[in-house]
Amino acid sequence: MKPLTGSAAASTLLARTLNGEGAMLRSLNMQGPTTALLTLCVQDKHRGFDWINITFEVSGIQDAKLVNDNQLDFIDTEDGITLLFEEGVWGLGIGRYQTTEALKSAPLYLIGTSLKYEEAPFSG
Repeated sequence: MKPLTGSAAASTLLARTLNGEGAMLRSLNMQGPTTALLTLCVQDKHRGFDWINITFEVSGIQDAKLVNDNQLDFIDTEDGITLLFEEGVWGLGIGRYQTTEALKSAPLYLIGTSLKYEEAPFSG
């Protein structure tokens, strides 16, 4: 897993993956009481817009709105995803939000102290 080091790194990753617009949500797994993995499929501009899987790991979770895996297919991703770093915490959510407080209205979000990601080939 690669750690995101700040807002600039998050913006670069979002631009590369078309802000996650139209992403396919694959899984949401708790790895412990304060760590979660969210896997989605996105298009990658660096790979000729081919689809890739990307897994985000949020650690030190302070707040979250979670759903069961069987509900992931029903979450609309047309507005993309949010990755933001504000006042020492990371936010990851479905939809476009400018602040951590606004992110709390997302249908799925994770707010924690650390955010990492890992890319993998597309798998359906």
